[in-house]
Amino acid sequence: MPDRPSPVTARPPAAVERILDAADSCFTRYGIAKTTMEDVASAAEISRATLYRTFSDRESLLTALVRRHARMNIERSRARIMALDTLAERLVEGITWNVRVGHRDPLMHALVSPEQMALANTLLSSTGLATELTQEFWEPVLVAALDAGELRSDLDLVGLCEWIARLEIMFIVQLGDSAEDEARIRRLVADFVVPSLMPVG
Repeated sequence: MPDRPSPVTARPPAAVERILDAADSCFTRYGIAKTTMEDVASAAEISRATLYRTFSDRESLLTALVRRHARMNIERSRARIMALDTLAERLVEGITWNVRVGHRDPLMHALVSPEQMALANTLLSSTGLATELTQEFWEPVLVAALDAGELRSDLDLVGLCEWIARLEIMFIVQLGDSAEDEARIRRLVADFVVPSLMPVG
């Protein structure tokens, strides 16, 4: 997996969280394209030098923020779908749920908008961040299904997680947040994704 941007120096968690809170506020208020590192430093009430000692550039700051947003709900969301009886149900509900969360998260929704697709490709695809976060969510589900004989044994789980990540991003970009769009996602996952992953015979 390609190296991912990371903070330049380790700082106390509270200091990093303060910066991320400020960045979140700025990206929501000004938009991703218009937010500068100076805006974030001002909102966090720190110097630009201090901000750059923590995050080398705007992309590394965005990466940390995307990772934080995604991880806020991973455990709870996974527990929710693991309560379902079958892998088929978990795939349908899990992918639909993740797309819904992506639509309703202002940062994620803005990041995958047409205006930000070049940046989104850099942050989510080129760095491997989308696969990393999708793997955190789905790997325990897929391993449990594999152990239960519900999943094809010839699959590369990392590659499968990358495919699911790209699928979820595509749904967020191309479909809306209406009940009709959600029903369409459920049908597509049930009709095409689920059968492709089931064991033969």
